[in-house]
Amino acid sequence: MCAVMLLLTSTVSADTKKNVIYERPNIRTLSQLYWRMLKLDPADDEAVDNFMMINECDLYRDYYQNEFEWLGIRDAARTFLLENRKDFPIHFEFVQPLRFAEYDLETSEFDVWEPYKINSVRRFEVLAEDLFKDVCDKKSKVIIPNYPKGLLVELNRPFTLDSISVDPEKAREYIEERIEAAKVTSSNVNSKKDLYETRSAYLVMRFRVFSYKEEERVRNFGQMAKVLAVLESYSIYGDRDHQNVLFAEDFTRKKERSALEVELKRKYQERLKQKMQEKQNASEAAQAEESGN
Repeated sequence: MCAVMLLLTSTVSADTKKNVIYERPNIRTLSQLYWRMLKLDPADDEAVDNFMMINECDLYRDYYQNEFEWLGIRDAARTFLLENRKDFPIHFEFVQPLRFAEYDLETSEFDVWEPYKINSVRRFEVLAEDLFKDVCDKKSKVIIPNYPKGLLVELNRPFTLDSISVDPEKAREYIEERIEAAKVTSSNVNSKKDLYETRSAYLVMRFRVFSYKEEERVRNFGQMAKVLAVLESYSIYGDRDHQNVLFAEDFTRKKERSALEVELKRKYQERLKQKMQEKQNASEAAQAEESGN
């Protein structure tokens, strides 16, 4: 029987001030989130096997078709999941494109261009960045049971973004950079719309998941996992590499929790306690049956 060591390596973004790591959403990190949120049952062999396929492709490819070898690997993976899922990621970040309209010299604010404004939105679709890539020799269009390739993130509070405050000097630098970039790409700027198209920016939203609700079918993307989350911070960058910070807000400094979050957290803890008790009762019943036989 081969020895098994699971190496769940990751590529992450870190906020060093808070020592919190924000994962990018991909099929691997989402699979780990589902185990952390108790979406999957450790007794479900298919769920364990698919976790291995997603996270340990080489091992899966080499041994899955050998029942004698795979039985031991599956049991080792099951034990690993039970012991380590509490450490799986719940902090994520995702990127949305932005475009700016006019910069108001009096208020020192950029107006977000109308098609990109966000008005009191609580629910966001967050797709795996590798949604269209194959998973361990399986074509991207193949559905992996119980492992949705995207999240429906319902935030604890509505999010609005219609303008941002930017220091005039920083705003001037950004505008001049966008003008130069338009020249390089030979973009014709003959109207306000053309101008706004050149003023690209990137919104990075960082959130913490605290509860899984259910799977929901979404048009064009199939099954997605509905989760509840807290928006912890967001930043707006003027460049694709996320080096030029134009604006940022950190909600973790405002530590008072909303009544909704407190209530949902209480229900989640009760559900967790109930599931653990059910598993313990099932285990005790199985042991008693074995003793009786």
